[in-house]
Amino acid sequence: MKELKYVRDIMTDRVRRAEKFDAVLKLLKDEEKIFSSYKDVLVFAACLAKSRGQVKEEFSKSSEPIPLHVFNGEFDMTVISAIAISEPNDCEVNFLSEKNQDRKILIFEEYAASGLKIIAEEVLGRGKNILESFVELLADEDGDSNLINDISALTL
Repeated sequence: MKELKYVRDIMTDRVRRAEKFDAVLKLLKDEEKIFSSYKDVLVFAACLAKSRGQVKEEFSKSSEPIPLHVFNGEFDMTVISAIAISEPNDCEVNFLSEKNQDRKILIFEEYAASGLKIIAEEVLGRGKNILESFVELLADEDGDSNLINDISALTL
């Protein structure tokens, strides 16, 4: 964990992408064009994992990180903060403080990786058209935990 802490200390201006899910990211953004940016894929994936109560997916190998300024909308930073604040193992950390930005980003990255794992297993694993499988995933989430309304409520 010390190595990861060191990586976060020098890269607090970037959000890492788990290298092992690069193919999923490229499929959703570049090939199927379900999302318009890698940032949007990561935000969705983190929300998906958090809504399911998934365990964070730790990773050490990262592909090209996304500059933090890309997450410039109020929505993006609100999601990152909300995920971090709701993390039970970190309740003693004051996430409203800028000095804890690296910890918030790390938690977000791990949930995004966990969400990408879910997408890889459930969307790619269905053996159907990717877009159709993704819509089914959304429908399943809407029926189970109302993820779509949860995400929409964050923008209000």
